[in-house]
Amino acid sequence: MQTLGEESFDDTQLEKQDSSESTTSSRLDDNNDGMKSGKGQKKLSQNNQKLASYLVYISGAVQNPGLYALEGTSTTADIIKTAGGLLPYAGTDGINMADTVKSGSHIHIPFNYSGNPELLLRKPKININTATVEELKSLPGIGDAMAKRIEEYRQTQGQFTSIEDIKKIKGIGDAMFKKLGDKISVS
Repeated sequence: MQTLGEESFDDTQLEKQDSSESTTSSRLDDNNDGMKSGKGQKKLSQNNQKLASYLVYISGAVQNPGLYALEGTSTTADIIKTAGGLLPYAGTDGINMADTVKSGSHIHIPFNYSGNPELLLRKPKININTATVEELKSLPGIGDAMAKRIEEYRQTQGQFTSIEDIKKIKGIGDAMFKKLGDKISVS
């Protein structure tokens, strides 16, 4: 995928197409200042516009919504892939992925807010009261020995009552806690 907008490209860059794909696409970004022009580079000319046989706008729950110039035959699924794929909370129940896309189409992928999409985008916090040694080792700065110390503390002292209690573990001070604080929980 080529992005067009503030940058300009050689005609040869725009003409390159993988022979195994039936679609060539370019992303067109809004640019009020026009395109830059330099040695060996041209503004999007009429010749380049012929390469982009049609334009499709995709919006909603995709990684890179925008206007795409396409050549060849594309399906809705192809355009979604070109736009970087779906976000974790995309609602695709009403979308026919096999539809052939026509010039001037606007594809909107709705957001599905059933559940909590914020949780889907973030890694869940690790509960230091119930986490296994392996889960604890996934935390930054926690290795095998430190994870075992946390487990031993829970067995001898009981559960942590706050995330700050993890500083009671030998080797976890304020600096280490700054790395861990937003990644752990006690509930």
